[in-house]
Amino acid sequence: DQRGEKMTQEEINAVINLTDVNANGKFDYIKFCKLYMTTSEQCLKITLERLEADRKLRRQQFGSHIERSPERDSSPVPKPSPRIIRKNDQETFSSKGDTSHSLLSASRKFKTSVSFTIAMSANSSRESTLTEPSLKDWQCAQSKGCFFLEEDGEVVSHQYKMHIAQRSVLYLTIKPLNLSQIEGKRSPWSSVDTTLYILKENEDQAEPQLMCFTELRNREVFGWTGELGPGIYWLIPSTTGCRLKKEIKPVTEEAQLVYRDETGELFLTSEFRSTLSEIFEVIDLDGNGLISLEEYNFFELRTSGEKCDEDAWAVCRENFDTKKNELTRQGFMDLHLMEANDREGDPLDLWVTLHLMGYNKALQLTEACPFVINIYAERCKPRIKAIHMEACSGQLEKAICKSVLDKSDAKVMDGFENIIVHTCNYDSWITSIIENKSDYKVIIHINNELSTNCVNNRGLTVFAVEVAPRSTMVCQHVMPLNERQEWIYSCVYSLIS
Repeated sequence: DQRGEKMTQEEINAVINLTDVNANGKFDYIKFCKLYMTTSEQCLKITLERLEADRKLRRQQFGSHIERSPERDSSPVPKPSPRIIRKNDQETFSSKGDTSHSLLSASRKFKTSVSFTIAMSANSSRESTLTEPSLKDWQCAQSKGCFFLEEDGEVVSHQYKMHIAQRSVLYLTIKPLNLSQIEGKRSPWSSVDTTLYILKENEDQAEPQLMCFTELRNREVFGWTGELGPGIYWLIPSTTGCRLKKEIKPVTEEAQLVYRDETGELFLTSEFRSTLSEIFEVIDLDGNGLISLEEYNFFELRTSGEKCDEDAWAVCRENFDTKKNELTRQGFMDLHLMEANDREGDPLDLWVTLHLMGYNKALQLTEACPFVINIYAERCKPRIKAIHMEACSGQLEKAICKSVLDKSDAKVMDGFENIIVHTCNYDSWITSIIENKSDYKVIIHINNELSTNCVNNRGLTVFAVEVAPRSTMVCQHVMPLNERQEWIYSCVYSLIS
């Protein structure tokens, strides 16, 4: 065998002479294999324990607020956030081998600091900033979508293109989609903030230009009204991450998805059928009560990473209930019943789908937030089409930074004029970004301990971020923990020496 590293003669002799595999001077190969597998499993267990300990230490000391839920252990290992200081990076700013010394310790020396304090009144005592214009005779386009929370805390969502045929006044809104069947009852994710950034495509510019975003609010609706010229626009949904977070308390009891009757025939439980009906509502983006191939492929990409081609869709139409070449709700149910039958009633694959769609073991939607976008235009029929489903980063981060830079309260680090902290109060939330104009990376220590009734998207009151040379990055979003009470944002940003 030419694979792996070659063993020395001494190592070979040591293996042959092991008492567990040497029987009367002969090498017992079967015993050797059993010993090898046992040793391998022990090594794997020790390694996993060390990784878990390392992850907990990283969370405590370096701002990584992600807790993996026990029910999702079969998922791929999450990739670490590129901007939160990790334990592995520690040797770049502390003496090598000194892993016990925390970057966030009280004795850490700071070169300079700036602080911000903003007192905010309770939401109940403020008037709505969003006013709906008179929409009589305006034409409307609508699409649904969803925010999905990944294992590493990153948010994935649908992204759209909007076409406006002629210059017109528009009214755009985005809000959480209520899936509750009970009249007047709100879905648990109704408090999740939803925002929409509108960017215009320009032939003479490499990147789309930020035009506006839905910063005004009336209860759970975020909106914008104004005039836009003809053209193609990107609509990029965003949520701060203050409200849409990983579930902390694991659910121990697992809901039943399938059962067999006295004849042995397999059926979906009523609870699972109700959940599938919710999922159907979420992936039916145009709201016509049917699932097109395009809509189904967003679901497939989310749950399996692969698309369904025309041939496979034709087979699907032959075997399941369809109308106008689109899958009905009953057809969607039967599709999952077939999947359960293919696995002889084993619900493992069904659970993978449910977890990726944001459901926990109790069939509660806890790690996703469906939303609905409405576009009203005074002079033309607007068009909206879902194009991608991808991480809310990159283009969105640039858009957020641009929106903050346009109207922020900026403070320069004393003695370090190339490092600027921008803070913007959007009434419903506060966003801070850090601008590093220097040619070297900087590490900023953030302390929110004096804030009251606040929650941020990092999940920690004290953390640190690394800002690359000549770059601008979102540092944190902050919202009130309880909107019915006043809240005070008080934060100190310090440059680490």
